[in-house]
Amino acid sequence: MNIIELFEELKIDKNNVVLFSPEDIIRVEKQINVEKRINTNIDVNVANNLILALKEYREELYFLVNNRILYNLFSKKNYSRNSFRYQQKEYDSEKIQSFINEFLKDDLVLFFDQNLSQNKFDAISDILDFKNCFPEDALFQLNKKLSGKLDVILSSLNQDKLQNISVISYIEYRSFYVLLSYFSSVEMDDKIRSLVNIVSARYNANKLSDFYMTCIMSMEAYVAYDPYLTDILVGNREAVLANNSDRHSSSSDSSGISGKTIFFIVLALIKMLALFAKCSSH
Repeated sequence: MNIIELFEELKIDKNNVVLFSPEDIIRVEKQINVEKRINTNIDVNVANNLILALKEYREELYFLVNNRILYNLFSKKNYSRNSFRYQQKEYDSEKIQSFINEFLKDDLVLFFDQNLSQNKFDAISDILDFKNCFPEDALFQLNKKLSGKLDVILSSLNQDKLQNISVISYIEYRSFYVLLSYFSSVEMDDKIRSLVNIVSARYNANKLSDFYMTCIMSMEAYVAYDPYLTDILVGNREAVLANNSDRHSSSSDSSGISGKTIFFIVLALIKMLALFAKCSSH
């Protein structure tokens, strides 16, 4: 349990946090003492940290508990927009970053790790609009782990024969490349270029491969540090779509010819049978 989960458990009025008086804080302390007797999961350090936040970091706490994305992240809830009357548009990102670093960094890193291990890249991307509020160390670790997942893909594809595709199934996920875009850099671009070269070569060798076609189409979601690389990714997707369209068009044409051929054969048989019947009657 973290201080936001405890805040949620105590059902503190999030709209009035910034106006809390010393008497209000004492009231919360008493409430915590009562709850601790009922709920043994309430950690003493977490309780003390919540009181500290209410005393010395009211503005930061107020911003966080009134921000739907961040509150849902740390409270582990899924409240709708309607549950938040006021969301502060202007804020001091350095202060929020410092607050999260002091009280919530472990929960943030755990969130990243759990979703990365399950390839739930969308869940991470959803909170990165507030990337500037997160501790640099936590983001550095996330970047490093994402880069590691790219290394696993490159290592697997560089083998003569791809042994276990399930290990790198996320290579087909558009959401993976969307997430990588938040950390685009010269180094990340270089790895994407290597991936493009391998996948493009494999696709050109077998244009009927749905796997490599999907990979190329998904990679278009990566917004590169180098705009020229972004253009290449977009162009590759367009080329694959065009080729796929031509393939289906050719297939349809072939089916059309075959259908006509069958039709004429059946018509000829009917005429022959009719002629045979006339001859028999005479």
